[in-house]
Amino acid sequence: MARRQLETKKTTGTPGDGFGWKPFLVYLSSFVIVALFAVCLVAAAFGMRPLKQRSSNYIGNAPIKILIAWPRTVKPTGEVSTETWLPKADQEELVALAFGELGESPDPFSSEPLERIGDTMEATGWFSSRPTVFRASGSSIMVRGEWRIPAAVVRANDKDYLIAWDGRLMPPIYKPGECKLRVILNPACPAPAKAGGVRDFENAWPGEDIAASLELLALIADKKWVKKIAGVDAGAYSEHSSLTLVTQEDTRIIWGGRPSKPRLGDANTRQKLAKINDIARQFGRPDGGYPQVDVSGVHLTFDISASAAAATTAAATGP
Repeated sequence: MARRQLETKKTTGTPGDGFGWKPFLVYLSSFVIVALFAVCLVAAAFGMRPLKQRSSNYIGNAPIKILIAWPRTVKPTGEVSTETWLPKADQEELVALAFGELGESPDPFSSEPLERIGDTMEATGWFSSRPTVFRASGSSIMVRGEWRIPAAVVRANDKDYLIAWDGRLMPPIYKPGECKLRVILNPACPAPAKAGGVRDFENAWPGEDIAASLELLALIADKKWVKKIAGVDAGAYSEHSSLTLVTQEDTRIIWGGRPSKPRLGDANTRQKLAKINDIARQFGRPDGGYPQVDVSGVHLTFDISASAAAATTAAATGP
């Protein structure tokens, strides 16, 4: 009996007898992983030094170049030109802003200057979204982005503010009539601004009248008679939801409601365009030589209340 108990004890053992291989192997594997990770970090750190040195030798002391992919002019045929519509002075200003974010001794391997350039370019109001800034060959820095497309100017406070097709401001401010783009007259709201009167390039010009005017200008952009149109008068939109086209001769074509949201009783957009097309084909000008034409309703009407002399003068200007 005693012999059996001894054999059982030898076979089973008791806690604490022998070496705990399983916990040891777990600790050992964890230590090996940590050690390998540390070795990799050290190797990477030492390996980057010669890589940076070789890159520095490749770049040399060549001056940094900032290359910006300028917006291109689109021809009437839809072909993209190799020329840009952005004035030279504005190009130089943007390049100077980008250089200003590099600092005096920029690190050619740091991403911080690139981030600063991206922030500054986005805040200028020239880009639709944040541009991409990256290092190109040699010591060049490239800036690429989606540019806002000029649509019209909004005349307010005796100034013409350039806006894009989405209604957001762009940097230039012109004297009335200085810009060749079509003008939106009598806006209901002032130009968008932040606290302190700083211009707001992030948000569209407030008021549905501006969005409606841009929609109308986009609608007529491909019409043959559009060259005779100087802009849109939005003064009656807030109260009557009515837009008026203004011609180069300062005559008026009452359009009516927003193209996508016509007023009750308005002719539809197709009918309005057909009326203006017929007038332009018959008289060589979209106003027919009258001081005011109303195409908003079902029936086409001409304003004959003006004096005969005024009507004659307007008609004498010809197509």
